[in-house]
Amino acid sequence: MKSIPLAILIAAGLPSIASAALIPINLPGNTSVSSWGNMTAANYPGYPGYTTSGNPWPDPIAATGAAMELNKTAGLGFPSNGGGLYVGGLVSGTGNFSVVSAVSLANLETVVFQIQISGIGADWANVIPALSLNYNGGVQALPWDFSKVGAVAGPIMFGQPSFDYTVALQWDLTGIVDPISSFEIGWTAAEHSLAPAIEVVQGDTMVQVVPEASTAGLVLAGGIACLLRRRRAPIKQGAE
Repeated sequence: MKSIPLAILIAAGLPSIASAALIPINLPGNTSVSSWGNMTAANYPGYPGYTTSGNPWPDPIAATGAAMELNKTAGLGFPSNGGGLYVGGLVSGTGNFSVVSAVSLANLETVVFQIQISGIGADWANVIPALSLNYNGGVQALPWDFSKVGAVAGPIMFGQPSFDYTVALQWDLTGIVDPISSFEIGWTAAEHSLAPAIEVVQGDTMVQVVPEASTAGLVLAGGIACLLRRRRAPIKQGAE
């Protein structure tokens, strides 16, 4: 896909995120909330920019709230003047990211991950189902159990579709026998996407708080409609 300069995207006006806000998460019991916002170049000097997008980050970005870290593990991506993590640069490509909780909430039973996405020409249909959770240093790649998408169709820009939506995913971890002391959620971000906000909520009491995406929501989500469905993971037995 042809690279589009970030300055042009900002000048043209990326789709607004106001109508695709993060959903309120109210879990019973003990909880912790980690969030990332205001990820601008001014707030994170020394990080790559448009011309150096493929360079590694000097440090992970610490969350506000409970201690967690956001890092780029490969590919393109940087805190941008657009007010979020932008994936793009002088070359085409995607970006791999992860959020890591080195010390998770005690007696962890559920995790809710949310991300706001705004951009042009990205194919998130191939990204969202691949989101997975690993725990205790293993590579279990646990799929999410519940999902919801708040989607707003944007105009055609530069001959490509634009989009604006929030993805909320919830994991039910009650089938895991061993205590979860740490976990990581990883994903690949599509080209020309801007992520203004990310949030992770941990809870020690599993209650479904992320509803299934409604039929209307799936229609708005377009190509991901057939992919966003409940994906129950099998009973897990300890770290793999």
